[in-house]
Amino acid sequence: MFVKETKLKKWGNSQGIRIGKEELKELGYDEEEVVFTMIVDKGKIILTPKKKYPDTLEELFADYDGKPLDSEDKLDWGESVGRELL
Repeated sequence: MFVKETKLKKWGNSQGIRIGKEELKELGYDEEEVVFTMIVDKGKIILTPKKKYPDTLEELFADYDGKPLDSEDKLDWGESVGRELL
């Protein structure tokens, strides 16, 4: 666990909090640009780093709100033309 006091500072027309190298390293990031999801709830701000790539199929399709494919949705790609094994 990493605990550190930080200040909200003026940054252009907004306010900003800097996240240092030590904090990013603790999160496992060495990159300069990390995208965060921000949740503001009941007087708290929760920042969670977004992964670049999902680890599972469930994560990949977590935001998918469409319906599952039916047998009619399958495409006929025609006859094999190379060394495909289907």
